[in-house]
Amino acid sequence: MSNTDVLRSSEKELLPPGYLVDHVFMISIEGYKGTAEVDGFHPGSLDAIEICQSDSLIESPKPGQKRKLASDVLKLIFLKDLGLIRRGRVFVTSQAMYTWAQQTGSWLNAARKKYDIDVELRALPKRLRKQVRNALAKARREHKNIPSY
Repeated sequence: MSNTDVLRSSEKELLPPGYLVDHVFMISIEGYKGTAEVDGFHPGSLDAIEICQSDSLIESPKPGQKRKLASDVLKLIFLKDLGLIRRGRVFVTSQAMYTWAQQTGSWLNAARKKYDIDVELRALPKRLRKQVRNALAKARREHKNIPSY
């Protein structure tokens, strides 16, 4: 099972019952056509969930983790602005990420509050935590071994 497969299967465990997994929205704006995928979507409530997995044990998340959270929040703001969703939430799996997301004074926190995008701390089931940690560590090692040109 690849790193991505482990992470995707563990995401399903975090979604509440009744949510569609990996839902794709079709977007059409002034001749532009594209798609946006969310990790979970409830067609009845129009609630969308993005999942930001992290195993950060340090006080502050790494820059890439912060960018992932910002990207998830901005995607949900965009979908909400288009009227495709009513509510957006981001589930994070690290206390450090959750704490960072709550900081006052950041543009990201101001934007998510203005558009009512919640960041919620969710724990993976114990049986999956080790698998996810190993997949994230393996992905980091593989990334370090990629030559840059």
